[in-house]
Amino acid sequence: MNDMSTPVVRASGAAFQRQMNGLLRTRFELSSNGARPYDGEIRKSYVSDHLRLADIVFSPHSTRLKAGRPSREGHSFLVSHQIEGHARVRQGGRESVVGPNQIFFIDTTQPFEIETDEIRTRSIYLDSHFWREIFPEREFYTATALECDSGMGYTCKTMVDEIFDMSWDIHDRTMQRLAGCLANLLAVSMVTGKPMDPAAQAGASQTLDRIHDAIYRNLSDPELDCTLIAREVGLSVRQLHAVFSGTGTTLMRHIWQRRLARIAADLENGNLLHKPVSTIAFEWGFNEAAHFSRQFKAAFGMPPARYRALHTGLLTEPKNLN
Repeated sequence: MNDMSTPVVRASGAAFQRQMNGLLRTRFELSSNGARPYDGEIRKSYVSDHLRLADIVFSPHSTRLKAGRPSREGHSFLVSHQIEGHARVRQGGRESVVGPNQIFFIDTTQPFEIETDEIRTRSIYLDSHFWREIFPEREFYTATALECDSGMGYTCKTMVDEIFDMSWDIHDRTMQRLAGCLANLLAVSMVTGKPMDPAAQAGASQTLDRIHDAIYRNLSDPELDCTLIAREVGLSVRQLHAVFSGTGTTLMRHIWQRRLARIAADLENGNLLHKPVSTIAFEWGFNEAAHFSRQFKAAFGMPPARYRALHTGLLTEPKNLN
């Protein structure tokens, strides 16, 4: 169900906070930056299962994440296009002053702070699934201002305008596809226009070393997965994927490649000929023979038994080996 009217909400102080959180399914705490209560007005809104839009006017105020357990709602990213006024945005150790015709985004499930003067902003609340695969390094770009006067930033701004200015009786599925297009554009714009700073890159490199150490220590464990590694290195699973995203492969694919490489090395070792192929595979974390054989053949171009025979000088009837 979507909703579009003018205005949707017009209130002051706690009344606006309550109505905004109810409408947009947010968990924000708002407070005035002056002696008088702040005023807020949501001029237009669109509400569906995977997407929230709001055209908002605010008097000077601050916005933070409310204390308490995170919501289970999937709408975890706020993308904001500043139309008028200025805002100071903080998250993840970054701080930006965002002015007219700039875009920023924040993770609404993590602590943040936004301080504003008189502003108008167009806000889009994106379900996390829009970015799960296409923008794994998003954690390093929250609270970063993107210029929208030219280039990819201008394309992002134009798309935001089109989404807000179009007819509001459009089908929800079409709106979701538009939101996915915007998510892709913003991801590309941030990564190409705002390379990660050296400090973040150095920190990510050190963390990546810790991840590799954790993989090495647990490679033979058939239960090894992203949750186990994240726990060992002290990160969330989302942070883990963000750090690993720069390697050009996924974390689990890397784990399977490491296992296959160790199995191949053992198959090449003539001193281990007494061990069946399946035993070696199970020792390195595989727990299903057929799955192992498929993975090994895909990686090395032949079944594991033939690979062993070729590398230990035992190959006599290669076509009969499997």
